[in-house]
Amino acid sequence: MSANASRFVWSRVAACAITAIAVAALHDAYATPTVAATYTATTANMTPAGTQLRIQVIRWQDADARAEVVATLAAGADAPTPLGKLPTVGYLWPQGSPVGYSLKYAHTTPSPDGGERVTLVTDRLLGSYDFRGWSVPSAAAQPDLPYSVVELYVSGTGAGTGNVSLAASVRLDEQAGAVSLDETGAGSHVLTNVKREAPMR
Repeated sequence: MSANASRFVWSRVAACAITAIAVAALHDAYATPTVAATYTATTANMTPAGTQLRIQVIRWQDADARAEVVATLAAGADAPTPLGKLPTVGYLWPQGSPVGYSLKYAHTTPSPDGGERVTLVTDRLLGSYDFRGWSVPSAAAQPDLPYSVVELYVSGTGAGTGNVSLAASVRLDEQAGAVSLDETGAGSHVLTNVKREAPMR
């Protein structure tokens, strides 16, 4: 084989290799992420009422990742990394909204009845994309938070209720790296018809 022919062959091999790498990169960029869990719920006892929510958790965080989020929430404006810059682990989509909320904290704790308590933190206050915003007539509400905490109380059958930080106080346990809602003095749960969807096969 002549030198020119050899160079031609190797140039074609290199071009094919580059194309394969580019295709693989595009596939990774646009591939649908694996969903660890999907939940649906309906708002109630608040404004707006009757809005359906769809929550998709891409992955549950380990203790270190949860602790980083809690430290960020506790530091507020003094946090070295803003909440919005932390890794996204899922999404919350209100029905009819063209935009959703990124989940920055996702944790599930098993309950004795075979169900679970799911705690989520959104990157923005729920309702911040709506002209009128979201509100709850509750003395325990914390309207000044720039984020929202969502808790779902799911039974062993996969159904339950839930609450949000618009209607209950937020508790940050930096030592344990945990977020929760303090429902002391809170009113009725503002999320009803909570369901965990069966995983796709």
